[in-house]
Amino acid sequence: MPGLIFMFAFMVVPIVYTVYISLTNWETGNVLQKDQVIENLESRSYVDPNDPGELYDLEVFRDGEEIRFLLIGSEGQQLYGEPRSRSAEALSEFAVDPEELGVVDNDGDGVPEMVGTFTRMERRDVFALASTLDFGDQVLDVEAGQVEITGLSQGRVVLAAQRYVFDDETGVLTDTVAGQECRPGTDLQTTGNFVCDDGSVLDPGWVTVTGFNHYSDVLTNETIRDPFVGVFVWNMVFALGTVVFAFGFGLILALVLQHERVRGRIFYRSLYILPYAIPGLLSMLIWQGLLNEQFGAVNDMLAVFGIERVPWLTNGNWAKVALLIVNTWLTFPYMFLIATGALQSIPAELQEAARVDGANGWQVFWKITFPLLMVSLAPLLIGSFAFAFNNFVLVFVLTNGGPPILDAAVPVGSTDILITFTYDIALAGGVGNRFALAASFSIFIFLIVLVIASISFRFTRRLEEIYGSL
Repeated sequence: MPGLIFMFAFMVVPIVYTVYISLTNWETGNVLQKDQVIENLESRSYVDPNDPGELYDLEVFRDGEEIRFLLIGSEGQQLYGEPRSRSAEALSEFAVDPEELGVVDNDGDGVPEMVGTFTRMERRDVFALASTLDFGDQVLDVEAGQVEITGLSQGRVVLAAQRYVFDDETGVLTDTVAGQECRPGTDLQTTGNFVCDDGSVLDPGWVTVTGFNHYSDVLTNETIRDPFVGVFVWNMVFALGTVVFAFGFGLILALVLQHERVRGRIFYRSLYILPYAIPGLLSMLIWQGLLNEQFGAVNDMLAVFGIERVPWLTNGNWAKVALLIVNTWLTFPYMFLIATGALQSIPAELQEAARVDGANGWQVFWKITFPLLMVSLAPLLIGSFAFAFNNFVLVFVLTNGGPPILDAAVPVGSTDILITFTYDIALAGGVGNRFALAASFSIFIFLIVLVIASISFRFTRRLEEIYGSL
């Protein structure tokens, strides 16, 4: 029961939620719920650009990290309150007469030195504050409208009206300024946004189910499909190459060190598992320095033999080679360990019987040793393939998916594998977050690994049926 609970919580629920996201329009501009969008639009105010408003002198007060503004009109009227960003929601409390909060005016010039616990800032301090606080983005809410800060020493009081009004019964949003109605979009491009009578689409939008359009894009839209297929092919080469090279290297070392005539086997076995003992992230960072084109030790050693410096991390093809080399280095100790254990579990009588029957060393290995190894190691190799297929950390740290493919319509690099490609689409593409499309990529990755693992485990069962009784 605990196992089923954890499987449901950490596998089933995330998969179902990812499927849901892939069926929506969740991306930059459509991240809120509909009621939040309506609240955001209704909170927007409209200021008549033809109304110059009344200019007020501005004084800034401070108490610790909190800032307050004092506006002084031409006739001595004063407004004191907390400023906010233009894009933020209006505050619940309007600016008030500072006399209500208690003022200290020692010099009697009408400008208080203190309002409550807040102290007036000197002009030089206000200029220093301007380096961190954008005064042009600040407004002060008053009952008559709002005060737009026009500089470090002035503010303009203007009348502000609510621009958008939503009718719950009809579901229509009215633009009171333009005198038009805005309704939820009905086509794929505008679903989740209000579309006005003049065709303008209002932002932000909300998250809503749009169907299988992202899956269709992956399969039919060339700007998405072609990069996806290219990344998939490289991903398969990367995962298979890592397993083949690492397992082959680890198995060869295990076979050599199993031989009785090899001296110092314990020392060599300890030496070969050192890369496995070093934290993987540290090894990746070290390799990144070793493969540096200008200053890396690898190119320095190649230069001794007259070989020109190799652009390991800046050329697409060489970066792929670098990833295979580093991942083989990180993985072969694990393969060496499991191969050593599996070799020691094979009965020596089987190999001796094969030699008595006239088999040479290669035939003994290929007909007896290797099949028996695969019975126990095949599930581990399948797991290693799945891990390499989704090895986000190595690609992200060593090459960050680069070098980038400049003529691609979507953010993709020469060494991106599917999981880093998905990350670029979701978060790091520089063109907005496309969570729903990234979620559909995740489902494709899940299905690909599922199919490959299913075929591999079927092959493993055949090996067990043939060799399991030996």
